[in-house]
Order: sequence, then structure tokens, then C-alpha cells
Amino acid sequence: MPLDIVQALSELVKIPSEVYYVENKLVRKHYREAADAVARIAESNGLKVERIDLEGGEIPTLIITLPNPPKSKPSVAFVSHYDVVPAKGPWKIDGEEIDPYTPIVRDGKLYGRGAADDKSGIVASIAGLVDLKESGAELAYNPVVIVTGDEEVGGTGIRRLLESGARWDHVVIVDSGSEYVSVGASGVVEGWIKVKGRSGHAGYPHTASNAAENLVRVLGDLMEFKAVRGSKISRFPSPPGSPVPYVWGRFTINIVKLPPSEPEKHNRIPGEAWAGFDMRLLPEEDLEEAIRGLLSTISSIAMKHGVTLETTILGKQKGWYSKNQAFVQKVVTAASKARGGNIGIAAELGGNDGSFFDEYGMDVIAFGTIREGTNIHSEGEFVYLEDIEFFRKFMVEFLKA
Repeated sequence: MPLDIVQALSELVKIPSEVYYVENKLVRKHYREAADAVARIAESNGLKVERIDLEGGEIPTLIITLPNPPKSKPSVAFVSHYDVVPAKGPWKIDGEEIDPYTPIVRDGKLYGRGAADDKSGIVASIAGLVDLKESGAELAYNPVVIVTGDEEVGGTGIRRLLESGARWDHVVIVDSGSEYVSVGASGVVEGWIKVKGRSGHAGYPHTASNAAENLVRVLGDLMEFKAVRGSKISRFPSPPGSPVPYVWGRFTINIVKLPPSEPEKHNRIPGEAWAGFDMRLLPEEDLEEAIRGLLSTISSIAMKHGVTLETTILGKQKGWYSKNQAFVQKVVTAASKARGGNIGIAAELGGNDGSFFDEYGMDVIAFGTIREGTNIHSEGEFVYLEDIEFFRKFMVEFLKA
């Protein structure tokens, strides 16, 4: 029988497999529970599951295959992840308050944290394998479904898997959109700007050096750097609906706060203040060169204002782009046939695990279940159930001989 996608996805969404940082410490929650649920879904539908413990057992990883995989065929890995960004409820859906981890279905949409990003990708990939198993069709490729964790915090799961020697001929990153075939993804740099000062009494500002005000001065000048980043344009097209036709550089300040060591009081001048930033690179842009440009700019701004600061790079990941055009065309053809209409190509504005496969010379594209507007990483996240059905049809079209 075909996999019941609503039942399977609901089971996964109920598990709050969150990952996040508390200061510089990584917190992983319910990873084992999520991996066990995925394995149970796959095995109960007649698929073979290999379990691998990565990062000292912190990141359980699954390799899911057909029970009798085709021999002497090129391998294709369909890559997804069970970790999700944290969610706080309640969410309000059509006037009804719901818990982010109590999935509901409304008008062909399944709501819940991870429903789109990326537990729908897990379910769609497994459903495609089940369909292939039951059809008995001759295959042109040997399909492998990979499910791991830490995608939301730098891709440690995939990096450790590849460091262990795992290799495939072709890779489809399922953590992606359903409206176009992605032939690249942006690089990502995240970190902190930590401005130092001297604390004091707010009634005596002349005796202190206000770190909060100094941070504001630094951030004001960084808006010029934001414009410089925005002027960098890729040769790869942006996703449909983007304000710029080709992928462009981006820089954002997303967090402004005092560190834990600084009491938050209106009558106290803080001695340290932090800003968290996110920089997005073009798919083809050199990662280290971009970081050098950022650090040089921040250093110049600090010197201009006589401010003491420290810049910490919390995470960095280079972008990637597809090198094998024949592989791209086969994916586009299969996707168009499954949809019954032409599918275009674009590059992702976000980053994904394709970077790590690309580093090892594997052919990579990204194509999945996450349609624009599905509120990923935000309140009211959902997936269109028809996009999961579409992906399972695409897998059959792409893999059959």
C-alpha cells in the first residue's frame, strides 16, 4: 500500500526535535526520538534502514534503501533532516490557537513546526521509495534516502557522514523548494559583534563608556556595508518572486542584546553589548574572501569611532552550484513530467547541505517540498500536501529506467 503521508508526517511533527544555541553551546533535543520514528516508518513499509551514530551518538543518522537495490546503477542520494528551529506557541490558524507540535490539517495544508522544513522532505522521499518498491519498475539509478540532524546549525550531520567516507554519484537536497529546480545555494556566515565599554551609573555618564551606544554607532555605519553586499550579483537566477532577478549578496543584523554578564537596568550603563549578524554569499563567491572583507570593514568602523570590539564567527558555510548540466536537465525533465508543466531553474537564497557534497565533487541539485510562503522558521509553518505527492511522483519519474 502507498505510504499514508498525513499519518507519517503528523507522527514526525509531534516530536520537538529542536536545535539551537545558548550563547555558544549547542542544544539538541529529541534527536534520537525523531530518528527512531523515521526508521519505524521506513521499516514498517518494507524498506531497509541502516543506523549510524555520528558525533559520538549525538546525531543519529539513517541510510534508507530499497530491500533489493538495483545493482551496477549510479547512486542518487535524497538528503533531508529531522532537526527544526525552535517554536513557541500558541500559533493562531484560522482563528484557532494550536500548539506548534500538535499538527492539524486545514484545506490541504498540514501545519506544525517542521511540517515543511524538512520533515515533509523525509516523508516524501520515503513515500517515493515505497512507490518504487511496490511498482517493481526497472530503475536507472540506485536510490538512497539520507536523514540526519544539525542542518539548521551548520550541517554537522552531513559533514561527519562525508568525513567517514560515504559517497554517492548524484545528490538531491530535498530541503528545498517545489516550484523550481535549484542549481545552487547561497553561502552563509553568522556571528557576533561584541562591543566593549566601561559600566557605570546612568546619572554619571561621563565616568563610563556606554557599550550600548557605541554598538549603535557601529551598526549605523554597517548599514553602508549592507548596501555593498547588496550590490554583489550572481550569474544564477533568484527564485520566482524575488526583488532582484539574480541572487544578490545580503547582510542583516538580527540580534541586539546585552550579554549574560550585563544586568539589564535602566539606570546602569552597560560595559558590553552584542549584535548578531547573518551574511549571505553568492553561490559562486569565495567564502574566506567574503569573511576578510567583513572583518576589515568592522575593524575600520571600530577605529573610526574609537570603539573596542571583538568579532566572532559562529558559523560559516560556502555556497555551491551545479556542475553537471546533464544531471540538471534529467531532473528538470522528470520534475516537469511529474507536474504536467515546465519547471524552471534558480538558485536558493538560503544555504543547505549541498555545499558539503559539492566539496567532495558529487553532482548536486536541490528540489523538494517547501513552497514559497509556507512560513518556515516562523509562526504558522505548513506544507501543502499536494507538494509531497508531487515529489513522490517526481522520484518515480526520475529514477525509473
